[in-house]
Amino acid sequence: MRHTRLMGLALAILGSSLWGIAGPASEVLFAQGVSVSWLISSKMLIAGLVTLGYALIREGRAVLAPWRTRADAGRLLIFILFGMIAMQYVYFKAVEVANAPTATILQYLSPVVVLVILAVTTRTLPRRTDVAIIALAMFGTLMVVTRGHLTQLAITPTALFWGLLAALAAALYTLLPAGLLERYSPLTISAWAQLVGGLIVSVRAPVWRGVPQLNALGWANYTFVVLGGTIVAYMVYLASLQYITATAASLLDAFEPLAATLTAVLFMSFHLSLAEVIGGAIIIATVFLMAMTSPKAPR
Repeated sequence: MRHTRLMGLALAILGSSLWGIAGPASEVLFAQGVSVSWLISSKMLIAGLVTLGYALIREGRAVLAPWRTRADAGRLLIFILFGMIAMQYVYFKAVEVANAPTATILQYLSPVVVLVILAVTTRTLPRRTDVAIIALAMFGTLMVVTRGHLTQLAITPTALFWGLLAALAAALYTLLPAGLLERYSPLTISAWAQLVGGLIVSVRAPVWRGVPQLNALGWANYTFVVLGGTIVAYMVYLASLQYITATAASLLDAFEPLAATLTAVLFMSFHLSLAEVIGGAIIIATVFLMAMTSPKAPR
């Protein structure tokens, strides 16, 4: 029992870390002229085809089930447009205009955004504990974006806008498929979302047009973003749910901003101020506090 739990923890940490490392890897691509639209259209198409093939092997004809009812097909399309595509585009745009550590840390505010959205949509006042957690998250954000100089921004307003929008997009990515995941497997929903999302984005940014002229380092990073940071990351994270609970796995998402920051510091000469370290730690701590205090937000 202990060994299986350790296996689940290791897989969840690996999946989250691979997602985090994909942020700095995409920074290399943007520096070499890759557009956000081309990156997400190509990577979603490749990942969607691979994941859908794996889903067919695992689940057979059941992968077609979400399209058999008009209501669920509509819900899936809404999730693809405002969940999968929005999260992918907004996050990578935040990386492009800011940097991977800042974008990933701000995106990690999404559980707090979920808490606020549910309080508004259910018309229930958040508990005092929830208000304290939200205030703590806001203070952590302030430390990150000002680097301790609370009267002035240390990042551009554009970077702050896309970073906070990434948190909102990630929150919608969490909330929108809730009904679908009660009836269909996460593997099936993710496979269709990536494949159909890639096809939709390809209308604007066809993968066969404007193929970037990358050097060896660029192609190595692109390969990692597609394979390691998307396909393998999702597969191992999904596998972790066979050994540990979804709550435990979601808490280990903290390794995503940690991996993004550590990679940028070690390999991209990224300097992290003490205030940013404190702010990032506070933001990560809020998610653990939400789990410990059993808030109204979904786990």
